[in-house]
Amino acid sequence: MKSTLIHAARTFFRIQEARFKVASQHSQRVAFHALMLAKELGMSGKEQKHIYLAGLLHDIGKLGIPDSYLFKACKLTEEEWQEIKKHPVFSYEILSTIPEMKNISVIALYHHERYDGKGYPEGLRGEAIPLGARLLAVVDSFDAMTSYRFYRPQISFQMAIEELCRCAGTQFDPRIVEAFCCLWKRKDMSKSCHFESALRTFIGNGLISKR
Repeated sequence: MKSTLIHAARTFFRIQEARFKVASQHSQRVAFHALMLAKELGMSGKEQKHIYLAGLLHDIGKLGIPDSYLFKACKLTEEEWQEIKKHPVFSYEILSTIPEMKNISVIALYHHERYDGKGYPEGLRGEAIPLGARLLAVVDSFDAMTSYRFYRPQISFQMAIEELCRCAGTQFDPRIVEAFCCLWKRKDMSKSCHFESALRTFIGNGLISKR
């Protein structure tokens, strides 16, 4: 089962990387930081594994979105935005084809839900959103804010932390934001997140809890 899961994850990631080089770097950072945050929250080893892989593959559904929408430099039309918002569902449909990725696919499906119920695709609220998806929402947003995008400038780490705190309780789970900020203050988020080295070691060499 373990080898099937890792093989599938590597295959999906390489497909994603072939089309979206920059996005694959974003996914690697999100995956590693999500793993560190899962450890901080005391999640089990199995949950940490699922969080890591969901972080790596959460945006694979963008393979089903036209490049003209994904890379548009000006404001999206309402129709284009509605298409973009389908990518979590596409991610779920792709990942759930592998039985071992059931939990991972659910995290990917709900990573754009908001704590106040104003997210998508289903408008889930509070703890109705799976914990892994609430966690991924924080890490994904932080990396998006601090990374250059062709349609907007990046912001500083400190500004991004302040934005997470401002949105705690509305967009984000406040408990997860607090844990993320504690991690950042300790500089635990600055470690290497290279995909291959992390994928080889995250199951058994200290990245994943033995619980």
